[in-house]
Amino acid sequence: MEGAPIVSPFGFPAKLDTVCAEVLRRLLSGERLTSLDAVGEASTTRLSAHVFYLEDGYGWRIERTEKAAGCTDGRVTYVAEYFLPPTVIAHAAARGAAQWCAKVRAARLKLRANAAKAKRQADLMNRAAAKRSHDAEQGALFEGA
Repeated sequence: MEGAPIVSPFGFPAKLDTVCAEVLRRLLSGERLTSLDAVGEASTTRLSAHVFYLEDGYGWRIERTEKAAGCTDGRVTYVAEYFLPPTVIAHAAARGAAQWCAKVRAARLKLRANAAKAKRQADLMNRAAAKRSHDAEQGALFEGA
């Protein structure tokens, strides 16, 4: 087959319970991810940063395309949709991607077991911060607004 050679992925992230590993796992599974998908599925609002890290730090060739998205305010905008080409997924599979993905999935599930506790802790921290930063005189500016 003629054309550009397939760029070999450099490797897999060593830390298995990270968002970066989760993003790569999903891409290796054939998923196409947008930033909105990543919020719910990988717990990140910074999908493009993880894609950059996987490309720059690990040598993955992650493709992207624009996808139209309808907004709740009535606009249509375009978002980036990231995916791995089938040839890259097949090459990674030959290098043990399935085993690595299984380990990432297990590590992320273990981490997610702490989600309820983390949400409670964040709520307490935010309440404490709000009490510290409340200006009693400022409250009158916004009453009745």
